[in-house]
Amino acid sequence: MAKKTETALTPRDAVRKGWLAYLGVYGAAYERAEAILTGKGAEIFEEFVEKGEEVETRAQDAFADVRERANEMYGDRFDGLRRFFPQNKASNGRVEELEAEVAALNKKIATLTKKKASKRSTKKAA
Repeated sequence: MAKKTETALTPRDAVRKGWLAYLGVYGAAYERAEAILTGKGAEIFEEFVEKGEEVETRAQDAFADVRERANEMYGDRFDGLRRFFPQNKASNGRVEELEAEVAALNKKIATLTKKKASKRSTKKAA
């Protein structure tokens, strides 16, 4: 029976691979969305957006209902649960930093996509 060789994955490597996987998924989703928006899929995309808005509204209503019922049942004790989930302003700042990084990457992707498209069109014209 063959032995499996195990490679130790450091936390840093694990985080890097996770980040790269996220970027890969995001890139694939961006490419598919771009293909949908430029073709006949634009109508389907708009239908998905409308459906998403409906689902979002229903989820918000359901959450508000659950919160209201929890307040009725537990009163002050429900509010006391918030101590277990404090709002960490430092982590909120980090989230904003990450959102800015994602926005910058989106701009780079858009720029690269435009450059590739213009190179393709000049090659076809030649």
